[in-house]
Amino acid sequence: MDLTVLEAGDASVRAGYACPCGCTPSVEYRRGGAVVEDGCCCGNHFAVGPNAGTGLGARAGFRPELQVFDAPWGERLEAAWLVGPSVHDPEPEHGHDHAAGPGPESTAGHVVDPVCGMAVEADTARAAALHLTHQGVDYFFCGRGCKLEFGEDPERYLDQGYVPSM
Repeated sequence: MDLTVLEAGDASVRAGYACPCGCTPSVEYRRGGAVVEDGCCCGNHFAVGPNAGTGLGARAGFRPELQVFDAPWGERLEAAWLVGPSVHDPEPEHGHDHAAGPGPESTAGHVVDPVCGMAVEADTARAAALHLTHQGVDYFFCGRGCKLEFGEDPERYLDQGYVPSM
């Protein structure tokens, strides 16, 4: 993940990042304040402040990332992430099953996002409101962007000729 400092002043700094799911979470840290946190629709978690990395609890399937930076007033701050499986990694072995095609097929407890082809856990997607029902069939999504695209034109993504892509 790459930190972006959106605003910086003498008493606060607003920092965020562009999540692979399409969201742009950000937080405002106030000078001398407590660590501030924000979650993303895809389950990734972000925190900024002194020792922010120690406050994010480990979660199965999520890896920690850390970036240290200086606030304008000289305080050393950490930007910390817990990055989960919804991250769209460009490597070919990133775990997306493009050959599976669109639809709600289930494999080892996972379903396929009909927009990007990513394998997602149905219960996790449902809990994060990344779920739609179309013509009586449940569909699950890796992130808000895929859910919105599907909702706008489900038939496009259900067409046999559609090839999922990110």
